[in-house]
Amino acid sequence: MFHACCHRDAGDKNCRGHAYWHGLPWPLRVAGCVLFGLLAAAAIAVVLGFVTMMLWNAILPAISSLPPLTFWQAIGLLILARLFTGRFSHGSGHGRWHHRRHEPSFGRYAAWWHTEGEAAFKAYEQRSRTEPPSDETHEP
Repeated sequence: MFHACCHRDAGDKNCRGHAYWHGLPWPLRVAGCVLFGLLAAAAIAVVLGFVTMMLWNAILPAISSLPPLTFWQAIGLLILARLFTGRFSHGSGHGRWHHRRHEPSFGRYAAWWHTEGEAAFKAYEQRSRTEPPSDETHEP
């Protein structure tokens, strides 16, 4: 976040907190950022745990035979949900497919697409426009 007071004279009375923070050696600033991150993560975990516990206890025991959850069981349920979905990092928001472009096999796919794939897709599109849809259902 940009603070205009950080770029003023260091003796400015309105900039005492920022001047103190920027005057610290970098290991202390890093430790402060890590501590803040851990405290923020713990606060988010507490809020999500209580929300999960309250929703579970308000809904599921009333409509099923499931018992109410404690706070720690709700935290465990959240961790299990994250493990089952396989998403523990938020990353850049691109998901797993974004990283597939960096695999060696993606280069082969890209080469195939430019030589054969695009033409095959256009032929498929042309066929689907001219042929009537089939009445076959593909049920297992």
